[in-house]
Amino acid sequence: MTNQQRIATGRIISDMIKADNIIEEREISEMKSLMMQYNITDEHMKCARGIRFSEAVNELTGVSGLTRKEREQLFNDIHKLSLSDKACVQKEALLLLALKYCLVDVDGYKVRGANGRLVKPKLVECPATESALADPYIVYVESSYDQVRNEEISSQFKLMVATAKLYGINFIYIPELVKEFMSMRRQYITDVIRFMDPGLSEGFIQDIYDRLSSMTTASFFKEVLYDRLNVKVDADIPPSLLINIGTSVVPYCVTEGPVQYYTEYLCLPLYAETMQVVEDVLRTYCSCVSVQFTQVTNDNIGHFRYFGFYKALFDYLIAPPPVEPDIIFAGRNVRDNRHELIFRYGKSMEKKIQVTPQAYNLYLEIAMSGKGGASKNERVVISRLRSKITEALTDVTYSAKYMPEKVCNRYKLLIDKSKLFERRYTDHQQKAYEDLPLRTKGGAIHS
Repeated sequence: MTNQQRIATGRIISDMIKADNIIEEREISEMKSLMMQYNITDEHMKCARGIRFSEAVNELTGVSGLTRKEREQLFNDIHKLSLSDKACVQKEALLLLALKYCLVDVDGYKVRGANGRLVKPKLVECPATESALADPYIVYVESSYDQVRNEEISSQFKLMVATAKLYGINFIYIPELVKEFMSMRRQYITDVIRFMDPGLSEGFIQDIYDRLSSMTTASFFKEVLYDRLNVKVDADIPPSLLINIGTSVVPYCVTEGPVQYYTEYLCLPLYAETMQVVEDVLRTYCSCVSVQFTQVTNDNIGHFRYFGFYKALFDYLIAPPPVEPDIIFAGRNVRDNRHELIFRYGKSMEKKIQVTPQAYNLYLEIAMSGKGGASKNERVVISRLRSKITEALTDVTYSAKYMPEKVCNRYKLLIDKSKLFERRYTDHQQKAYEDLPLRTKGGAIHS
């Protein structure tokens, strides 16, 4: 194991111990045994506080991650740890579910995305405002409409819901959720929205209602998960199940400093008929959990559910739109010979940062088509670039979208491509210009 892999393993061990909010002597004894087995030091455990559970798992499953035999051994060891107190509760079982698909079952995956590449189970996350425990749920997601999958789910929706409820898990299908809300009186829904935030204007309340009534599986993925919540999934994922596995706290066990919360999900591409995959997930979960929680829900039409997935969705709907400036690649400034990146807020406000030609060209390449395995020098440049962007975008809700991120072994920008522009000057003094959409495939890098 590398040092990073030991840190990652330390995070997984720690999360499993803390999952039931009780730390028993047998768990500490088992932890010390695992630390010795994997040569994990106290320093590794200290560093593990600063990474998310999803980061840890993805570190172990990447190209330079553990071998299949090592991953299987680790899963068995973590499973044993979860049972060291003679019980595996819901939170522990959800973590084991994620580990089972990402560490053990990942090698057998044959699902391919729109571009023909293999798409495998992975853990993704999005920032959360608190560590409140949400009811577990499974939600169907897709980046574009898949008629076969939607017809399949529609025909078996009630069975999927009933089956999942047996294990205390909600199955969410956006068209059925919309249908549920649209069966309620419009005035009732708008009154509830106004109750949630009395400061909302009448026009905005009506806009929320309209967005809810027209939401589809694809628009939910694009507008809610990808654009608004910044869930780090590929923009063109095939039909998949998104399963919330809990909240990751970074850092944990600290006496000072800000704490960040992340809701984490297992993103599971559908490898068979949807009902079969749902049953496989529940069967795996059931094989882990030893303390069952059966959720009781009220399906009366006149009852507005404001918890779990429903609360998360409405918190998004009533929240103001996040600040998301455009990125403009302005090239070399003739006055000081420095390359400029401009973040444009509407028509009247711009923030500029100056970078080296190397950083500019690398950022542009990543924005246009992505960047494969970056060299050591390029990684240093990317790190410095991220620092500059962070300093500039202190008022941007999801500034991570503007950072080069490593996704499936390529550096990419998670910002929507429609927000990328290049500035073309029409005079030598660079006083007149036009901003044109950036060509995201091919094309020369201007300087």
